[in-house]
Amino acid sequence: MSSNIVQSLIVPCNDLAETLDFFIEKNEFHLHRIYPAEDPSIADIKNHDRYIRLVKKETGPYPDYHAINGGSTEDLFIEAVDLNPPMEIPSDQHAFEATHLSDDSDWVIGRVGMEYRNLISEENGRFGASHIRITKGGPVEDYVHFHQIRFQMIYCYKGWAKVVYENQGESIIMKSGDCVLQPPGIRHRVLESSTGLEVIEINSPAKHMTGRDHSINLPSQTVDSDRLFIGQKFLHHQASPGNGGELGIVEATGGMMSASIINPKNQFSQNLEGKFIFNFVLQGDCELVFDKNYSFSAGGAFIFPTGKELLLNHCSSDIKILQVVELP
Repeated sequence: MSSNIVQSLIVPCNDLAETLDFFIEKNEFHLHRIYPAEDPSIADIKNHDRYIRLVKKETGPYPDYHAINGGSTEDLFIEAVDLNPPMEIPSDQHAFEATHLSDDSDWVIGRVGMEYRNLISEENGRFGASHIRITKGGPVEDYVHFHQIRFQMIYCYKGWAKVVYENQGESIIMKSGDCVLQPPGIRHRVLESSTGLEVIEINSPAKHMTGRDHSINLPSQTVDSDRLFIGQKFLHHQASPGNGGELGIVEATGGMMSASIINPKNQFSQNLEGKFIFNFVLQGDCELVFDKNYSFSAGGAFIFPTGKELLLNHCSSDIKILQVVELP
């Protein structure tokens, strides 16, 4: 993605969503990019040749629009902004960390009102993982967009979503147990969801730009299911009874990543070599033996260090784990 330097008005705001609505709904600006999706702090908007960067800041005066409409402008300034900055990929991370599903305090409101729960700390950086939910079903107020990423997969945990993708024909229905690989830059849009939709999203890098594309409509008139997007291919893996094993991510990413459903027995051991090893407990309970014993139940997640033995004890009979690995 090439550099695009513009002179932009910087507007600090303490409510990014409300300020964004003000400029889009009342002043005919268009969203160009937003960052990051799970808890936006920057939004670039434009109206013809006028650019504004909204920056979330607790002490920001907006929404209070007197300065924009001829009042004081002491909080505003012009700055050169790169609308398409190069993607930064942090170095490999191997440290152990764990998260557990607790209460609603874990959730934050992200892009288009979706709720996000981080499964990996910000210190990791190379990868991000989010538990995303939509509590009220029906049409989703999404728009055609894309992500500046090197890897992104969505696993449908609960419920269903209707999504349309560039060059992939009519919309698809992602159901519980389905998995989608969203290759870099593919345009897509969420159209509708069930009440209680929950998905697990893993992406690299963790913090990445989401751009809005005003130039195309979906579904595409041209269907090209074999198209490569920066070396990767769109994949919709559909769940089937007794479905397990690798989900097709190895082939679709050209050997960069793998994603598997594993069903450990009462005791389970595994040795994996990879730059990143992520596990999310979809159902059941287990105990992880590492530097001490860690108990996990549905909604729990952990990153495991490469080159170490992953040992699980006391696995319940219904245990099911989503495992995502960056291959060496």
